[in-house]
Amino acid sequence: MSLTWGQIQTWSSTGLSTYAGTVGARRDTVVKQADALQARMSSFKGEGATADALRQKMGVAHKELTTLADDLLEIQEAVKVASGDVSQVESAVKEALQEASSTHCTISAAGIATCSSAGNSMSEYTRKSVEFSVNRLVGQAVDLANTADTTLNARLKTVGTPGSTAKSTSKQTHDLSDAEQKKFKKMTPEERAKYWSQQSEAQKQHLCDKYPDLIGNADGVEGWARDRANRNRLPGLKQEAKDNVSKYTELLKNPWIDDKTRVFYLTELDKAEKAVKAYDAVQEQLDKGISLEDYQHGKKGDPVSLLTLQNDGARVKAAMGQGDVDHAKNVATFVPGIGTTVEGSMGDYMRQTQNLRMAAMVQGRLSASDVATVAWLGYDAPGEADWKQPQNLPGIISPFLAKAGSDRLAGFMNGMQASRDYGAGDAHMTLVGHSYGSSTSGMAATKVKYGVIDDLVLCGSPGMGTYDAKNYHVDQNHLWVSGVPKGDSVQGMGKFRGGIVGSLGKNPMDSDSGFTHLSDDATGSPKYNKDAPESKPSNFNFDNHSIYLEDGTETLQDIGRVAAGVKR
Repeated sequence: MSLTWGQIQTWSSTGLSTYAGTVGARRDTVVKQADALQARMSSFKGEGATADALRQKMGVAHKELTTLADDLLEIQEAVKVASGDVSQVESAVKEALQEASSTHCTISAAGIATCSSAGNSMSEYTRKSVEFSVNRLVGQAVDLANTADTTLNARLKTVGTPGSTAKSTSKQTHDLSDAEQKKFKKMTPEERAKYWSQQSEAQKQHLCDKYPDLIGNADGVEGWARDRANRNRLPGLKQEAKDNVSKYTELLKNPWIDDKTRVFYLTELDKAEKAVKAYDAVQEQLDKGISLEDYQHGKKGDPVSLLTLQNDGARVKAAMGQGDVDHAKNVATFVPGIGTTVEGSMGDYMRQTQNLRMAAMVQGRLSASDVATVAWLGYDAPGEADWKQPQNLPGIISPFLAKAGSDRLAGFMNGMQASRDYGAGDAHMTLVGHSYGSSTSGMAATKVKYGVIDDLVLCGSPGMGTYDAKNYHVDQNHLWVSGVPKGDSVQGMGKFRGGIVGSLGKNPMDSDSGFTHLSDDATGSPKYNKDAPESKPSNFNFDNHSIYLEDGTETLQDIGRVAAGVKR
């Protein structure tokens, strides 16, 4: 029997995720019992009929325990996949309800949308078009629910049948055909997360090692696997950059090259030299901790993970995590802005995100395992805000880099959520955007799936990425903003509409922006310039623009409360 819209509105993945964990814990107990019995059987030295009968009974018991462990693993895998599928249904339901609310529509229990033109200027044609759009979203949600229901039922029917269908313990690995690799690349983050969850640990490790370029930046893949793949890629990418330095250095020695070619060689040399420095900066941070995979396998230390490593576009891009992004209850992603480069900024932003992690732990009274942070330098940000470098101003107050970056950021956020949906379960996810990164974050918040971003924080923002907070796929009660009163002229700098500059969205500091104000007190930091002028674009002063996550500030502590999920 097909499910109805009224039924699926009450679906929640939380219970399924919890149940999968419970089944996993029960299986671990059974495995320990089977191992203990196996050890006892191996050490049993008795002889005679009674001893043989006991030995035979222990063998039967061991086989039954092993079979039970296999059955429990099959159930756990089936429920984990179902939990991820139900999360996709929840997101689809939220999208349909949001679309209905914003277009003055109601949806009946049968899933039929009715839109009213009363009180607005909606034409009959527009009304029917809107109803069609909402009905389409309702239909997509119901289809996802029916698929999830059918898939779970089919998986559960195989439990207890001869031969285990569980995949996670398999030791077999296989290479991917060209067609399989192309299919993997074209998957959505949600499709990729589901596919990944159905691979054995051995196969996952094999894919990381055999196809690191495929896995390292694959949104939807678990953090430990992206980290492993990108660590595999790093030495080769650095060597390639060093080879390019040598190549273009040598080519520039030719006195007969024309000016156009010389400029090209100089540009490529500069890019290669910066790439080498960027890879060195990444390695320096990796050396400060242990890999996420080692941490998850019990090694002592603080995990540092390399979640993104790309060298397309203007410069090297990277995202690095601290803490266990695959299992932490709270994950905060920080997106910096103006002047950001991996080679020049990664160390500082890893320090600031560690500050944020510690603040979340203190304010939420959480353990280190409960909080993870990500420094996301995964886009080409504009140059420094400096009155001595006026050529950077157009990039700072135009939307083009933010729009391109927001597509990447939305994919990354959707991927983290999907990997949790099909993995350890939902996390409280906060997106913190600073400077131009706040505009990029705001735009991404209009593109992510509903339920991905639980809290959105913007600070030192030139514009919130949209002119209407209702465009965000985030609960309207979970929008937060901070702006120091002095020395941050970036605030509101890109709010003007149209043209090649501006269009970065409304100033989130405005009273009608829809944002709730966090603390703007950063005076506790020795870096804060109390004599700086008022934070107006016309004053063109940026002394305190990068102060928000510095130790000693109340801005850091308040953002930490949001990241910990305790800000009210």
